[in-house]
Amino acid sequence: MLANSNRQTDRFRTPQACGKRGRSMESSTQTISHLSQLAWCEVCARSDTRTGEQVEMPATVAVESSDPQVLESRFATDFPVLRHLSMALGLAGVTELHVLVEQFAAVVEQLRWSQNPSYDESNCSSSFLEGYAYAAFSGPDGPVQCAAPRGGMMLMGPNVHYVDHRHAPREAYLVMTPGSQWRLDEGEWFDVVPGDLIVHGEWQMHAMRTRDLPLLAFAGWMEPGSRAAIELHD
Repeated sequence: MLANSNRQTDRFRTPQACGKRGRSMESSTQTISHLSQLAWCEVCARSDTRTGEQVEMPATVAVESSDPQVLESRFATDFPVLRHLSMALGLAGVTELHVLVEQFAAVVEQLRWSQNPSYDESNCSSSFLEGYAYAAFSGPDGPVQCAAPRGGMMLMGPNVHYVDHRHAPREAYLVMTPGSQWRLDEGEWFDVVPGDLIVHGEWQMHAMRTRDLPLLAFAGWMEPGSRAAIELHD
């Protein structure tokens, strides 16, 4: 499947700006949709680095117009972690995932960065709140609107710890930069490298941390779920 996704690279190229605003917005959404498809193709082409589990392409679930999850994110353009984006793109751009990285970089200015509004000073450290952000490709309030699959890029700055947490939807992380570590359940921390796939099962506890380098990873939920329902366990 990976080879097939590489053959389809031209389909995912950012189109030239359209003359009309309506066509431009439609083309932008289509380009991000193609980027999302490419990311999931990369996920499905791999096996979990720890268990060997493979992920099937998630089914698309539409968002109901009355869905309370819509606009569930805290959006901003000045999250402190964004100062590390250029370095993260540079690190990821020389890996086997460079095509996906290039496609992401081509549309990053069209994406909105967000945080989980349920994460605040009452339950998270200031270093974490200043050290992470998420750019959605698809989801209840993403540019490609759907209840599932939810997917986008997770950015964490250096020396940031995302504490133990869990949620109902199964999740796939495709690591794109070196130097980070993961922990599952109550196990030991382990190193991850670009191209590693980590799959979190339903309600499986997991945590991640960076050291000297930022982390850029594609993160995707395979079933519908609310960011507000994530349980933190510090």
